[in-house]
Amino acid sequence: MARIEPDPESQQTLDNKVIQQLIQDMGEDAGMVIESYVESIDEFLTDIQNRTVRTKPDDLHRWAHTIKSSAASVGAMRLAHLAAQMENSYRDQVQIDLDQQLQFMRNEYRRLSDSLQKISID
Repeated sequence: MARIEPDPESQQTLDNKVIQQLIQDMGEDAGMVIESYVESIDEFLTDIQNRTVRTKPDDLHRWAHTIKSSAASVGAMRLAHLAAQMENSYRDQVQIDLDQQLQFMRNEYRRLSDSLQKISID
């Protein structure tokens, strides 16, 4: 089983340049867009957590891809990196400890939520 671990030094929890670009591009709608992306990440993490033994690897691959894309869209670079690791493992059919990977991703999601609460997007 492949061991996947986050590298806290490799990526930022939140890339403020991405947030600032969203604010510049979307104006007053930026907060709503960011909130929507972050909610979708939470929903997909919950879907993975609630998976059953019959959940197809293709579904897990797709969920990881969606989390990766959504996270990158709001500048959540470390979460995007963790999701990419998971996505690649399913694409390459490498077995991982999914519960552990999900724990890493949930922890990073909490850091993302905390970081977003500290900035003003009005």
